[in-house]
Amino acid sequence: MALRSLEVGIVGCGVAGQAAASFLADAGHRVTVLERFREPRPVGAGLLLQPTGLAVLRALGLEQAARTAGARIDGLFGENQKGRPVLDLAYGDLHPAAFGLGIHRSVLFDLLHHRLLASGARLVTDTEIVDVVRDGARAVAADTKGGRHGPFDLLIVADGAHSLLRERVMPGSRAPLYPWGCIWTTVQDSQAFGAAGLLRQRVAGSTIMMGLLPVAPDKLTMFWSLPAADLAAHLPLDLESVRDEALWLWPEAGPTIEYAVAADDFFRATYRHVALPRWNEGPVLFMGDAAHGTSPQLGQGANLGLLDAHALGRSLAEAGDLAEAMNLFARRRGPPSHFYRRASHLVTPLFQSEGQVLGWLRDLTMRHACQAPVLRPMMTSILAGLRRGWLSSESLDADGRYRL
Repeated sequence: MALRSLEVGIVGCGVAGQAAASFLADAGHRVTVLERFREPRPVGAGLLLQPTGLAVLRALGLEQAARTAGARIDGLFGENQKGRPVLDLAYGDLHPAAFGLGIHRSVLFDLLHHRLLASGARLVTDTEIVDVVRDGARAVAADTKGGRHGPFDLLIVADGAHSLLRERVMPGSRAPLYPWGCIWTTVQDSQAFGAAGLLRQRVAGSTIMMGLLPVAPDKLTMFWSLPAADLAAHLPLDLESVRDEALWLWPEAGPTIEYAVAADDFFRATYRHVALPRWNEGPVLFMGDAAHGTSPQLGQGANLGLLDAHALGRSLAEAGDLAEAMNLFARRRGPPSHFYRRASHLVTPLFQSEGQVLGWLRDLTMRHACQAPVLRPMMTSILAGLRRGWLSSESLDADGRYRL
């Protein structure tokens, strides 16, 4: 017996929350999205959609619009300050037609937002949810103004890595702040970096890192690594120091660096390593970065959130009751989410940490691993979002696409 139409609440109007709202409203569930901002808006600059994330956009009817607005990425190329390769991976090793997509977060947000509004889901803004109260088998969301929303048969918490509800609802969770974060900005691609179709990175040891990600036919997102302590909102950014170090690290990108610093439009980003003891507490389900936030080193955050949303819709459609749906969802999303959370946590210190030893170790080993017959395909499948564990991976289809 299929589940009846549910009253579903979703806390957070980000990537995972909006995608879930659309899938569930399409399936006939009565969906209410609760968003703390008066006008929902994206946070951040560019991101990399993997074949996995693109498959979810395809299921939502948004893939072609995303591809038109974004920039095709054929691989990842990283080098150190001496110009020696550190990382060199190509999606084409998995399938000649495979690729990723660089896209500005605001563009992805707008696509998902228009889709949400068209789905029939109800959007409630200027409402910050700070607590969840159980009402028998259902859940009620309480906001800062004393308002109560629900009761909901299913309440989805998708309010990001810095979730306000995670510890309150699930005290056994852990979400330590990474000691390093980044500043990001999007600039005109005046030097045609995007023509190569690569996410490019340049590093010096494990304390200096810069990246350039094409996110549109004529735009790049530039990111620069900084200690999280320097990213506090009350502290001014020392962009002159960033400029000087970036020009030393990557002199060939000089015009792009100069333009970015002069524009002074950087977004600060910090990250958490999120681990939950389980996905749900009764009718309250965590998903997206609220459930499995990581550092951005493996480029999986938005993709994992999109996959969560699709898996939830599929699990509700196949289950006879909510408990069975939660179990199906956990079986589908547990292995890949656990893998990417652990893998990201392991690789992050090689690129963002104090000292030099880990940077030297990375430079010595990774370029050889990228060429090893066994390790290269494994590393590329990690990049593409296909892993379900260290020893198991999914494959692309005959057309080079990921099938949900």
